[in-house]
Amino acid sequence: MKWRGLLRLGRADTPPAAMTRQRPSAQFSVTVPPEMLEAMTGGGAIAPRVSRDEALQVPAVLRARNIICGALSTLPIRVHGPDRRLVTDVTYLPSGNIDPNIANSAVKAQIYEDLFFESIAWLKVTKFGWHGYPVEARHVPVGSVHVAPAGGLMPAQISPDQPFPVDGQVYIDGVPVPDEEVIRFDSPNPPLLRHAARAIRTCLKLERAAALYSDDPLPLGYFAPKGDVEPPTSEQVEEILDEWEEARSRRAWGYVNGALEAKTLQWNPEQLQLAAQRQHAVLEIARATGLDAEDLQVSVTSRTYANQEQRWQALINTTLGPYVTAIQERLSMRDVLPRGYEARIDFGAFLRGDTKTRMETYKVGREVGAYDDERIADLEDIPVASVRNARKPQTPPA
Repeated sequence: MKWRGLLRLGRADTPPAAMTRQRPSAQFSVTVPPEMLEAMTGGGAIAPRVSRDEALQVPAVLRARNIICGALSTLPIRVHGPDRRLVTDVTYLPSGNIDPNIANSAVKAQIYEDLFFESIAWLKVTKFGWHGYPVEARHVPVGSVHVAPAGGLMPAQISPDQPFPVDGQVYIDGVPVPDEEVIRFDSPNPPLLRHAARAIRTCLKLERAAALYSDDPLPLGYFAPKGDVEPPTSEQVEEILDEWEEARSRRAWGYVNGALEAKTLQWNPEQLQLAAQRQHAVLEIARATGLDAEDLQVSVTSRTYANQEQRWQALINTTLGPYVTAIQERLSMRDVLPRGYEARIDFGAFLRGDTKTRMETYKVGREVGAYDDERIADLEDIPVASVRNARKPQTPPA
Protein backbone atom coordinates (compact mmCIF):
# COMPACT_ATOMS: atom_id res chain seq x y z
CA MET A 1 0.00 0.00 0.00
CA LYS A 2 1.38 3.42 -0.96
CA TRP A 3 0.91 5.02 2.48
CA ARG A 4 1.97 1.95 4.49
CA GLY A 5 5.15 3.63 5.69
CA LEU A 6 3.41 6.85 6.70
CA LEU A 7 0.17 5.85 8.42
CA ARG A 8 0.08 3.41 11.32
CA LEU A 9 -3.34 1.95 12.11
CA GLY A 10 -4.35 0.39 15.40
CA ARG A 11 -4.55 1.16 19.07
CA ALA A 12 -0.84 1.39 19.80
CA ASP A 13 0.85 4.79 20.07
CA THR A 14 -2.40 6.67 20.64
CA PRO A 15 -2.22 10.03 18.84
CA PRO A 16 -3.38 13.38 20.30
CA ALA A 17 -7.12 13.89 20.49
CA ALA A 18 -7.02 16.55 17.76
CA MET A 19 -5.66 14.01 15.27
CA THR A 20 -7.92 11.09 16.31
CA ARG A 21 -11.36 10.28 14.92
CA GLN A 22 -13.37 7.66 16.80
CA ARG A 23 -16.60 6.01 15.74
CA PRO A 24 -19.12 4.65 18.26
CA SER A 25 -19.04 1.20 16.66
CA ALA A 26 -15.26 0.74 16.59
CA GLN A 27 -12.02 2.22 17.81
CA PHE A 28 -10.11 3.75 14.91
CA SER A 29 -7.10 6.04 15.20
CA VAL A 30 -4.55 7.48 12.81
CA THR A 31 -1.06 8.58 13.80
CA VAL A 32 0.42 11.18 11.48
CA PRO A 33 4.20 11.70 11.49
CA PRO A 34 5.30 15.22 12.56
CA GLU A 35 6.75 16.10 9.16
CA MET A 36 3.50 15.15 7.42
CA LEU A 37 1.43 17.04 10.01
CA GLU A 38 3.56 20.13 9.41
CA ALA A 39 3.04 19.86 5.68
CA MET A 40 -0.72 19.46 6.09
CA THR A 41 -1.38 22.13 8.72
CA GLY A 42 1.61 24.39 9.25
CA GLY A 43 2.18 25.46 5.67
CA GLY A 44 -1.38 26.41 4.84
CA ALA A 45 -2.61 27.66 8.21
CA ILE A 46 -2.99 31.37 8.84
CA ALA A 47 0.06 32.55 10.76
CA PRO A 48 -0.54 34.17 14.16
CA ARG A 49 -0.67 37.95 14.05
CA VAL A 50 2.46 39.96 14.71
CA SER A 51 2.65 42.99 16.96
CA ARG A 52 2.87 46.49 15.55
CA ASP A 53 6.28 47.01 17.14
CA GLU A 54 7.58 43.87 15.42
CA ALA A 55 6.17 44.94 12.06
CA LEU A 56 7.69 48.42 12.26
CA GLN A 57 11.14 46.89 12.77
CA VAL A 58 10.96 45.79 9.13
CA PRO A 59 12.21 48.77 7.05
CA ALA A 60 9.85 47.91 4.17
CA VAL A 61 6.81 47.96 6.49
CA LEU A 62 7.98 51.20 8.08
CA ARG A 63 8.38 52.86 4.69
CA ALA A 64 4.99 51.57 3.53
CA ARG A 65 3.41 52.97 6.68
CA ASN A 66 5.11 56.34 6.19
CA ILE A 67 4.09 56.57 2.53
CA ILE A 68 0.44 55.71 3.12
CA CYS A 69 -0.27 57.15 6.57
CA GLY A 70 2.20 60.02 6.38
CA ALA A 71 1.02 61.27 3.01
CA LEU A 72 -2.68 61.06 3.90
CA SER A 73 -2.18 62.78 7.27
CA THR A 74 -1.03 65.97 5.53
CA LEU A 75 -4.20 66.34 3.45
CA PRO A 76 -6.89 68.68 4.82
CA ILE A 77 -10.45 67.49 5.41
CA ARG A 78 -13.08 69.98 4.30
CA VAL A 79 -16.84 70.12 4.92
CA HIS A 80 -19.16 70.87 2.00
CA GLY A 81 -22.78 71.92 2.32
CA PRO A 82 -25.85 70.73 0.37
CA ASP A 83 -24.98 73.06 -2.53
CA ARG A 84 -21.39 71.75 -2.57
CA ARG A 85 -20.14 75.02 -1.15
CA LEU A 86 -17.23 74.94 1.26
CA VAL A 87 -18.49 75.44 4.83
CA THR A 88 -16.28 77.87 6.75
CA ASP A 89 -18.72 79.75 8.97
CA VAL A 90 -19.58 76.77 11.21
CA THR A 91 -17.09 74.51 12.98
CA TYR A 92 -17.55 70.76 12.71
CA LEU A 93 -15.19 67.97 13.76
CA PRO A 94 -13.83 67.13 10.26
CA SER A 95 -12.92 70.73 9.43
CA GLY A 96 -11.73 71.85 12.88
CA ASN A 97 -8.86 70.97 15.17
CA ILE A 98 -9.80 67.41 16.14
CA ASP A 99 -7.75 67.32 19.34
CA PRO A 100 -6.83 70.76 20.73
CA ASN A 101 -3.71 69.31 22.36
CA ILE A 102 -2.32 67.57 19.25
CA ALA A 103 -1.74 68.73 15.69
CA ASN A 104 -4.31 67.49 13.20
CA SER A 105 -1.67 65.77 11.10
CA ALA A 106 -0.58 63.64 14.08
CA VAL A 107 -4.16 62.65 14.97
CA LYS A 108 -4.96 61.74 11.37
CA ALA A 109 -1.73 59.75 11.10
CA GLN A 110 -2.80 57.72 14.15
CA ILE A 111 -6.18 57.00 12.59
CA TYR A 112 -4.70 55.98 9.24
CA GLU A 113 -2.09 53.83 10.97
CA ASP A 114 -4.77 51.95 12.91
CA LEU A 115 -6.69 51.35 9.69
CA PHE A 116 -3.50 50.22 7.96
CA PHE A 117 -2.42 47.76 10.65
CA GLU A 118 -5.65 46.81 12.43
CA SER A 119 -8.40 47.63 9.88
CA ILE A 120 -10.24 49.63 12.56
CA ALA A 121 -9.72 52.96 14.37
CA TRP A 122 -11.49 54.82 17.19
CA LEU A 123 -12.12 58.40 18.30
CA LYS A 124 -13.65 59.41 21.65
CA VAL A 125 -15.74 62.58 21.39
CA THR A 126 -14.74 65.03 24.10
CA LYS A 127 -16.85 68.06 23.16
CA PHE A 128 -20.10 68.80 21.32
CA GLY A 129 -20.86 72.16 19.70
CA TRP A 130 -23.89 74.38 20.07
CA HIS A 131 -25.40 72.58 17.09
CA GLY A 132 -25.28 69.20 18.88
CA TYR A 133 -22.57 67.69 16.67
CA PRO A 134 -19.03 66.74 17.84
CA VAL A 135 -16.36 69.41 17.49
CA GLU A 136 -13.47 67.84 19.46
CA ALA A 137 -12.27 64.27 19.99
CA ARG A 138 -9.20 62.28 20.98
CA HIS A 139 -7.68 59.23 19.35
CA VAL A 140 -8.07 55.98 21.28
CA PRO A 141 -5.57 53.16 20.66
CA VAL A 142 -7.13 49.96 19.41
CA GLY A 143 -5.71 48.04 22.35
CA SER A 144 -7.64 50.25 24.79
CA VAL A 145 -11.02 49.36 23.23
CA HIS A 146 -13.05 46.23 23.60
CA VAL A 147 -16.66 45.52 22.80
CA ALA A 148 -19.01 43.28 24.74
CA PRO A 149 -21.41 41.30 22.56
CA ALA A 150 -24.99 42.46 22.83
CA GLY A 151 -27.02 40.49 25.37
CA GLY A 152 -23.98 39.10 27.16
CA LEU A 153 -23.99 38.81 30.92
CA MET A 154 -20.33 39.80 31.20
CA PRO A 155 -18.30 42.37 29.19
CA ALA A 156 -16.25 39.67 27.50
CA GLN A 157 -13.13 40.74 25.64
CA ILE A 158 -13.32 40.31 21.87
CA SER A 159 -10.17 38.76 20.44
CA PRO A 160 -8.11 41.02 18.12
CA ASP A 161 -8.59 38.37 15.43
CA GLN A 162 -12.38 38.68 15.58
CA PRO A 163 -14.43 41.54 14.16
CA PHE A 164 -15.90 44.00 16.63
CA PRO A 165 -19.68 43.46 16.86
CA VAL A 166 -21.59 46.47 15.57
CA ASP A 167 -24.33 46.29 18.20
CA GLY A 168 -22.12 45.66 21.24
CA GLN A 169 -21.28 47.87 24.21
CA VAL A 170 -18.02 49.77 23.72
CA TYR A 171 -15.55 49.88 26.61
CA ILE A 172 -12.51 52.17 26.67
CA ASP A 173 -9.95 51.16 29.30
CA GLY A 174 -12.67 49.10 30.93
CA VAL A 175 -15.17 51.96 31.21
CA PRO A 176 -18.43 51.79 29.22
CA VAL A 177 -18.85 54.65 26.73
CA PRO A 178 -22.16 55.87 25.23
CA ASP A 179 -22.52 55.23 21.51
CA GLU A 180 -22.83 58.94 20.70
CA GLU A 181 -19.36 59.54 22.16
CA VAL A 182 -17.65 56.94 19.97
CA ILE A 183 -16.62 57.33 16.33
CA ARG A 184 -15.52 54.06 14.79
CA PHE A 185 -13.68 53.85 11.44
CA ASP A 186 -13.52 50.63 9.42
CA SER A 187 -11.16 49.94 6.54
CA PRO A 188 -12.28 47.93 3.50
CA ASN A 189 -8.85 46.26 3.62
CA PRO A 190 -8.08 43.37 6.02
CA PRO A 191 -5.67 43.97 8.95
CA LEU A 192 -2.07 43.86 7.78
CA LEU A 193 -0.75 42.51 11.10
CA ARG A 194 -2.75 39.33 10.62
CA HIS A 195 -2.98 38.68 6.92
CA ALA A 196 0.61 39.68 6.15
CA ALA A 197 2.04 38.13 9.33
CA ARG A 198 3.93 35.41 7.48
CA ALA A 199 5.61 37.89 5.10
CA ILE A 200 6.55 40.19 8.00
CA ARG A 201 8.02 37.34 10.03
CA THR A 202 10.03 36.20 7.01
CA CYS A 203 11.54 39.68 6.75
CA LEU A 204 12.41 39.65 10.45
CA LYS A 205 14.10 36.25 10.16
CA LEU A 206 16.13 37.34 7.15
CA GLU A 207 17.16 40.56 8.90
CA ARG A 208 18.34 38.57 11.92
CA ALA A 209 20.26 36.15 9.70
CA ALA A 210 21.94 39.01 7.82
CA ALA A 211 22.85 40.69 11.12
CA LEU A 212 24.38 37.43 12.33
CA TYR A 213 26.58 37.21 9.25
CA SER A 214 27.50 40.89 9.63
CA ASP A 215 28.77 40.22 13.16
CA ASP A 216 30.88 37.34 11.87
CA PRO A 217 31.52 38.02 8.17
CA LEU A 218 33.98 35.15 7.64
CA PRO A 219 32.72 32.17 5.65
CA LEU A 220 31.32 29.30 7.66
CA GLY A 221 33.84 26.62 8.42
CA TYR A 222 35.00 23.80 10.66
CA PHE A 223 38.17 22.19 12.04
CA ALA A 224 39.19 18.60 11.24
CA PRO A 225 42.08 16.56 12.74
CA LYS A 226 45.02 15.99 10.42
CA GLY A 227 46.09 12.54 9.39
CA ASP A 228 46.08 9.91 12.11
CA VAL A 229 45.87 12.37 14.97
CA GLU A 230 43.50 11.20 17.67
CA PRO A 231 40.28 13.29 17.62
CA PRO A 232 39.91 15.61 20.63
CA THR A 233 37.23 15.09 23.21
CA SER A 234 34.07 17.23 23.33
CA GLU A 235 35.52 19.32 26.14
CA GLN A 236 38.72 19.90 24.16
CA VAL A 237 36.70 20.87 21.08
CA GLU A 238 34.80 23.51 23.05
CA GLU A 239 38.05 24.87 24.48
CA ILE A 240 39.67 25.06 21.02
CA LEU A 241 36.69 26.89 19.53
CA ASP A 242 36.53 29.34 22.45
CA GLU A 243 40.22 30.16 22.05
CA TRP A 244 39.77 30.58 18.29
CA GLU A 245 36.82 32.96 18.61
CA GLU A 246 38.59 34.97 21.31
CA ALA A 247 41.69 35.34 19.13
CA ARG A 248 39.58 36.28 16.11
CA SER A 249 37.84 39.02 18.13
CA ARG A 250 41.24 40.69 18.67
CA ARG A 251 42.94 40.08 15.32
CA ALA A 252 41.97 39.46 11.71
CA TRP A 253 44.09 36.29 11.62
CA GLY A 254 43.98 33.33 13.93
CA TYR A 255 46.32 30.39 14.64
CA VAL A 256 45.59 26.71 14.12
CA ASN A 257 47.98 24.16 15.66
CA GLY A 258 49.51 21.47 13.51
CA ALA A 259 47.07 18.79 14.63
CA LEU A 260 44.07 20.60 13.10
CA GLU A 261 43.11 21.63 9.62
CA ALA A 262 40.70 24.55 8.96
CA LYS A 263 38.12 23.95 6.27
CA THR A 264 35.75 26.61 4.94
CA LEU A 265 32.26 26.45 3.44
CA GLN A 266 32.35 28.76 0.47
CA TRP A 267 29.97 31.76 0.67
CA ASN A 268 30.27 35.03 -1.15
CA PRO A 269 29.29 38.37 0.47
CA GLU A 270 25.99 38.56 -1.45
CA GLN A 271 25.00 35.13 -0.16
CA LEU A 272 26.01 36.08 3.39
CA GLN A 273 23.69 39.09 3.27
CA LEU A 274 20.85 37.04 1.74
CA ALA A 275 20.32 39.78 -0.83
CA ALA A 276 18.01 37.88 -3.17
CA GLN A 277 15.87 36.45 -0.36
CA ARG A 278 15.54 39.83 1.31
CA GLN A 279 14.55 41.53 -1.94
CA HIS A 280 11.87 38.90 -2.50
CA ALA A 281 10.61 39.41 1.07
CA VAL A 282 10.31 43.15 0.47
CA LEU A 283 8.42 42.42 -2.75
CA GLU A 284 5.92 40.41 -0.69
CA ILE A 285 5.47 43.40 1.65
CA ALA A 286 4.83 45.61 -1.39
CA ARG A 287 2.13 43.20 -2.58
CA ALA A 288 0.52 43.11 0.86
CA THR A 289 0.45 46.90 1.27
CA GLY A 290 -0.61 47.68 -2.29
CA LEU A 291 2.44 49.80 -3.07
CA ASP A 292 4.62 49.72 -6.14
CA ALA A 293 7.75 47.69 -5.41
CA GLU A 294 9.88 50.63 -6.51
CA ASP A 295 8.30 52.73 -3.76
CA LEU A 296 10.02 50.33 -1.35
CA GLN A 297 13.32 50.60 -3.26
CA VAL A 298 12.96 47.28 -5.11
CA SER A 299 13.56 47.46 -8.85
CA VAL A 300 11.63 44.72 -10.63
CA THR A 301 11.30 45.96 -14.21
CA SER A 302 12.07 48.84 -16.51
CA ARG A 303 9.48 51.61 -16.19
CA THR A 304 8.20 53.81 -18.98
CA TYR A 305 8.28 57.53 -18.38
CA ALA A 306 5.55 58.94 -16.15
CA ASN A 307 5.57 62.28 -14.40
CA GLN A 308 5.17 62.60 -10.66
CA GLU A 309 1.56 63.73 -10.89
CA GLN A 310 0.63 60.59 -12.83
CA ARG A 311 2.39 58.39 -10.27
CA TRP A 312 0.57 60.11 -7.40
CA GLN A 313 -2.73 59.69 -9.21
CA ALA A 314 -2.07 55.97 -9.67
CA LEU A 315 -1.20 55.71 -5.97
CA ILE A 316 -4.50 57.37 -5.06
CA ASN A 317 -6.52 55.10 -7.32
CA THR A 318 -4.94 51.80 -6.25
CA THR A 319 -3.70 52.19 -2.66
CA LEU A 320 -4.84 55.34 -0.88
CA GLY A 321 -8.41 55.31 -2.18
CA PRO A 322 -9.83 52.72 0.27
CA TYR A 323 -8.52 54.61 3.32
CA VAL A 324 -9.72 57.96 1.97
CA THR A 325 -13.17 56.58 1.26
CA ALA A 326 -13.38 55.01 4.72
CA ILE A 327 -12.61 58.35 6.39
CA GLN A 328 -14.84 60.47 4.14
CA GLU A 329 -17.88 58.22 4.43
CA ARG A 330 -17.60 57.82 8.20
CA LEU A 331 -17.18 61.56 8.85
CA SER A 332 -20.17 62.25 6.57
CA MET A 333 -22.54 60.10 8.63
CA ARG A 334 -25.41 61.70 10.51
CA ASP A 335 -23.83 61.48 13.98
CA VAL A 336 -20.92 63.69 12.82
CA LEU A 337 -22.44 66.06 10.24
CA PRO A 338 -25.99 67.30 9.51
CA ARG A 339 -27.95 65.77 6.68
CA GLY A 340 -26.78 67.03 3.31
CA TYR A 341 -23.26 67.89 4.57
CA GLU A 342 -20.27 65.85 3.46
CA ALA A 343 -16.61 65.55 4.46
CA ARG A 344 -14.12 65.54 1.61
CA ILE A 345 -10.35 65.08 1.65
CA ASP A 346 -8.61 67.66 -0.53
CA PHE A 347 -5.90 66.18 -2.76
CA GLY A 348 -5.01 69.56 -4.28
CA ALA A 349 -1.64 69.87 -2.54
CA PHE A 350 -0.89 66.17 -3.09
CA LEU A 351 -1.33 66.48 -6.85
CA ARG A 352 0.22 69.92 -7.08
CA GLY A 353 2.02 70.34 -10.40
CA ASP A 354 4.76 72.74 -11.44
CA THR A 355 4.08 76.49 -11.61
CA LYS A 356 3.56 76.63 -15.37
CA THR A 357 1.10 73.73 -15.33
CA ARG A 358 -0.85 75.22 -12.41
CA MET A 359 -1.20 78.62 -14.07
CA GLU A 360 -2.41 77.04 -17.30
CA THR A 361 -4.91 74.95 -15.31
CA TYR A 362 -6.27 78.04 -13.55
CA LYS A 363 -6.65 79.84 -16.88
CA VAL A 364 -8.66 76.98 -18.39
CA GLY A 365 -10.58 76.59 -15.13
CA ARG A 366 -11.70 80.22 -15.24
CA GLU A 367 -12.91 79.84 -18.80
CA VAL A 368 -15.16 76.89 -17.92
CA GLY A 369 -16.23 78.34 -14.57
CA ALA A 370 -14.49 75.73 -12.40
CA TYR A 371 -12.16 78.24 -10.68
CA ASP A 372 -12.65 81.71 -9.24
CA ASP A 373 -10.38 84.07 -7.30
CA GLU A 374 -11.24 82.48 -3.94
CA ARG A 375 -10.55 78.94 -5.15
CA ILE A 376 -7.23 79.88 -6.74
CA ALA A 377 -6.17 81.80 -3.65
CA ASP A 378 -7.03 78.78 -1.50
CA LEU A 379 -5.05 76.39 -3.71
CA GLU A 380 -2.04 78.72 -3.86
CA ASP A 381 -2.33 79.65 -0.16
CA ILE A 382 -2.19 83.39 -0.88
CA PRO A 383 -4.57 86.30 -0.13
CA VAL A 384 -7.52 86.72 -2.47
CA ALA A 385 -6.46 90.33 -3.02
CA SER A 386 -3.21 89.12 -4.59
CA VAL A 387 -5.12 87.10 -7.17
CA ARG A 388 -7.45 89.98 -7.97
CA ASN A 389 -4.58 92.46 -8.28
CA ALA A 390 -2.76 90.13 -10.64
CA ARG A 391 -5.79 90.08 -12.94
CA LYS A 392 -6.00 93.87 -13.20
CA PRO A 393 -4.55 95.28 -16.40
CA GLN A 394 -1.19 96.87 -15.79
CA THR A 395 -0.87 100.55 -16.79
CA PRO A 396 2.24 100.99 -18.93
CA PRO A 397 4.75 103.49 -17.54
CA ALA A 398 4.52 107.01 -18.95
